[in-house]
Amino acid sequence: MSDRLRRILSLAKLYIPDDRVEKIEEHFEKVLRMVEKLKELDVSNVEPLYYPHEHFQLRMRDDVPCESLSKIDVLQNSPETFTDFIKAPSPLKGIAKKTRS
Repeated sequence: MSDRLRRILSLAKLYIPDDRVEKIEEHFEKVLRMVEKLKELDVSNVEPLYYPHEHFQLRMRDDVPCESLSKIDVLQNSPETFTDFIKAPSPLKGIAKKTRS
């Protein structure tokens, strides 16, 4: 593993398994080559874009109060409930716990 990649992984607090290091290093080198190509572009006649949404006008609807669904209707329309709550899948499902070494 190159010193540059080792330093970036350390700064980002990332761990990459040994069997994936070579592939990651190749990908990292490709990204760096693309950045170097961007440096070759002549941008001397290009006006900087300071505020990209300067002339952008948001079209928002009026905030008009209206009747909402009853709690029973909401629970009946939910795919899965538990007592008076809507049951949702865990956002942590599939994430392995980090073991201390």
